[in-house]
Amino acid sequence: MELTITRTGTTLKLVGSIDLVSRQSLVDAGREVLDGGDSITLDLSGVEFIDSVGIGAIVELSKASEALARPFVVAELSPRARRVLEVTGLSDAWVSPDRTAAGVDG
Repeated sequence: MELTITRTGTTLKLVGSIDLVSRQSLVDAGREVLDGGDSITLDLSGVEFIDSVGIGAIVELSKASEALARPFVVAELSPRARRVLEVTGLSDAWVSPDRTAAGVDG
């Protein structure tokens, strides 16, 4: 499955798979937001698959945001995205406790 990226302000809504094929598109879109001098929010509610390369892309954007002293948030997680971020320990760093997975109470 491909990755569709829709930008609304400083939020990137991701739908599909974050993997080797889509990695660079995500990084490019994220850097475009950061180059505009803004914070960045990734909406992962439509993510159906994410592998280690996809996680690496998100880590890269997080570090770029940190280097620019801009807020970085991962929001609205799909159940699959939530599981991957929980297993890797990254949800504690990026996900606000008041955010819930799509259709899942947190």
